[in-house]
Amino acid sequence: ISGLALPFIVQAKAPHLAAEINTCSQISQDQARLTCFDALTQSKTLPAETTSKAVTSEKLPLTEQQIDEFAKGHVEKSKEELAKEINSITLTISELTKTLRGQWKIVFENGQKWQQKDGQKLKLQVGLKVSITKGALGAVYLKKEHSNKRIKVKRLK
Repeated sequence: ISGLALPFIVQAKAPHLAAEINTCSQISQDQARLTCFDALTQSKTLPAETTSKAVTSEKLPLTEQQIDEFAKGHVEKSKEELAKEINSITLTISELTKTLRGQWKIVFENGQKWQQKDGQKLKLQVGLKVSITKGALGAVYLKKEHSNKRIKVKRLK
């Protein structure tokens, strides 16, 4: 492949060599044409490839808290930490709209905005109390009180 790219590289590096390459390519005898190209490549050396500098970003010093919080989600939590963690909240719906795909966009009385992520059907209405619960693998579910049906949601605001 480098032999095929050589004429293009030579032409890009030195435009005056294009005429010499054209002269060599018009020779009909194979051995003579090969000798012409060999002489051309040996007499004209290509400039050495330029080396690129590695871009380094300035690293800011890390605080003790940042170091302590790094990948803390992988560590098992103690019973006290699990007791402090909120897994479910109950909110009242203040606004309801549907997207073009038929998914709910929900605004609660506290100003939070949520949107449905799955295609499940769930009848909702303004003023209804719902609970939002954390699920496995970062999933969040919304369900009506006194119902077993739930939909997957994500928080927008």
